[in-house]
Amino acid sequence: MKKIYNLVCALFVVALCTGCSDFLEQDNKGNVGQPDYYTTDAGFKSLSNASYSLLRTLYGGDPWMVEGGTNLFTSGRTPVANVAKYTIDTSDGTIKDFYVNHYKAISLVNDVIYWGGDNPTRARLVAEAKGLRAFYYFTLVQHFGGVPLILDRQAGMMTSAERKSSKDIYEFVIDELTELIGTGSPLLERATGEDFNHFDQRAAAHFLAKAYLFRGYETGNTSDFEEAKKAADQAIGGFRLQTPFSDLMSIEGENDAEVIFSVEYAATTVNNKNTEGNKQQANFGAYLDGQEKGHKYTTSTLSPTLWMHQVFAEDTNDPTADQRYEATFMTELRSSYWDYYDGSKKDVSPVSYYYCPEWLLSDTLAWRNTLASRANAIIVPMTAYGNNMGNLPTSYEEKLKDVYGVACFRKFDDVLNKDIFHTNASKRDVVLARVAETYLIAAEALIKLNRAADALPYVNEVRGRAGATLATATQLDIDYLLRERARELVGENHRWGD
Repeated sequence: MKKIYNLVCALFVVALCTGCSDFLEQDNKGNVGQPDYYTTDAGFKSLSNASYSLLRTLYGGDPWMVEGGTNLFTSGRTPVANVAKYTIDTSDGTIKDFYVNHYKAISLVNDVIYWGGDNPTRARLVAEAKGLRAFYYFTLVQHFGGVPLILDRQAGMMTSAERKSSKDIYEFVIDELTELIGTGSPLLERATGEDFNHFDQRAAAHFLAKAYLFRGYETGNTSDFEEAKKAADQAIGGFRLQTPFSDLMSIEGENDAEVIFSVEYAATTVNNKNTEGNKQQANFGAYLDGQEKGHKYTTSTLSPTLWMHQVFAEDTNDPTADQRYEATFMTELRSSYWDYYDGSKKDVSPVSYYYCPEWLLSDTLAWRNTLASRANAIIVPMTAYGNNMGNLPTSYEEKLKDVYGVACFRKFDDVLNKDIFHTNASKRDVVLARVAETYLIAAEALIKLNRAADALPYVNEVRGRAGATLATATQLDIDYLLRERARELVGENHRWGD
């Protein structure tokens, strides 16, 4: 576990708002006062909808707090302070924003719980709010340790708050989520159809498993790892990973049954589809020049490290078999980035750059001769040195700063909105939990219990779906799990916690 040193967790005293951002605006056109409006069914449902809104604030922008300072990403052409650091403190506004926005989100869900009361017709929405609150506190304890535990509605300004211990926060999160998956829970077992993306029992079990796993590292108690495995099994519920990875990581895969919990985006839920959405597809990779070139608009702030490429060649005797590499990276940049997704253009659009992984460098001649569209491609090896452009050898770190220097991510591409040239306009959902991760949580808990043989089927469920070389029990340790989480979950807001 990576530790945060010298992090002062002072409470930033703010007026915790009960409003929300405009994409999930509460519909109170009559300007009715809160007590009268929230006692109505329509008003309460509007408040419940708004309680999900801060998820977009927390996960729709720059992922510095969840992906920066890890071994998967480093600063690209546009340098970002603290992205490559493992030690952070409150002098960085990113930390303050992350912290304060979590308490804004908690304030909203506390409102839902307050106005829902004991009304049986509102029990499910109150339970969803409690699940969200537990999720927010789990994220806070991951990053800050002990924090103030605020469970009541705040009608005015808070002037002080007692900081609880991490033990207290974990206990609250675990107790809350345990209740939400217990007998008689008003949560849906699985939110589907129009309820998709609502917090359900499967989400509660998934995050309960993760909370037990994280607490186990702090307590060292084997019982925490045993409970993590038990909760993970409940979340999995016998579900098998059948959707191909590349299909899952596409527009069509957004509502796949593997997705446990995600932040929903759609053109119909924003005021301006050209400027509003999230930055997920723009965050990872090289700068691709101006939009007149027909490429994806990227921030060029976070680029994959060399290790992120190399990890696909570990734990396998055939890295080409792992479908996740090609589903994660845009290895062939055509005259237009988006031609890859156009069946009529994919094989005929001239390839400008081929970002070749190390294990395929010996086959570049065969690759070039396969299609006429590859004849003039510049081959850029994803290796420590070398660019094959007739220039002096270039280090990987130098490539990071070049236009077209390294491979971009295609894992989160929003093909339906490819003509919208804003970094924050993606309408792809941001997935926060899916069953593949639940399998890896169960496997990690079993490894901590020294039961590698029992962990093996869980790991191979994930690797088997990807077509990767199946693991053996003797390979399984925490380092293996961290590498596997990198291959499966890169960019999905987990790495700092990992």
